[in-house]
Amino acid sequence: MNDVKTPRTAARAMWALPLVALAPLATIGILTEEPSPGWTVVCWVLWALSAVLVAAEWAVVIRRGTREPAQWAMCVLVHAVLAWQLIALLQQ
Repeated sequence: MNDVKTPRTAARAMWALPLVALAPLATIGILTEEPSPGWTVVCWVLWALSAVLVAAEWAVVIRRGTREPAQWAMCVLVHAVLAWQLIALLQQ
C-alpha cells in the first residue's frame, strides 16, 4: 500500500473541503424557516470558513493548474453553492 498522495489523487479531492463546510449550512437552511440568532451566527461562521477554503483552493489552482473537466465541474458546483448560501444568508 502506498499512502503517498499523487498530484492526480490530490486533484480529485480539490474543492471538497469547502463543500463539506457548506453541508451543515445548507442543512440548517433547509430544516429551519427562521433560524435563531445563534444559528445565524453559526451559518455565517460556516460560510466564512468555506470562503477561506475556496480561496485556499484557488491558490493551489494558480500554482498547479487544473486540467481535468471533473475538477472544473466541482469548482463550478462549489462556487454555485457558495453564492446560493450567501444569498440565503443575506435574505435572513
